[in-house]
Amino acid sequence: MKTWPILFLILLFTACWLSTPALAGTGNATSCTKVTAKIEAQDTKLSADLRRIYREIAALRADFNKPGMREIFGGLGYIAGLFGVAAFVASRRKD
Repeated sequence: MKTWPILFLILLFTACWLSTPALAGTGNATSCTKVTAKIEAQDTKLSADLRRIYREIAALRADFNKPGMREIFGGLGYIAGLFGVAAFVASRRKD
């Protein structure tokens, strides 16, 4: 779990707590709660977006583990080349 959002919220609560007594009656307590609610909403949205991105990266990594057309044709060419060498050696022995 990432600790930076928790540390950020602790710093935000501390700043709101320190500024509220000095500015009592001006509505800073409600603005602090609004700001913290907005930050928590953004944190929730970012967490959901990051989870989606991590799933996409995992799916891409799974696709990279599968052999592609290049690897398949390369393997077939390697096998054909081995049979060609074997046929060449077999034809040389008959002479």
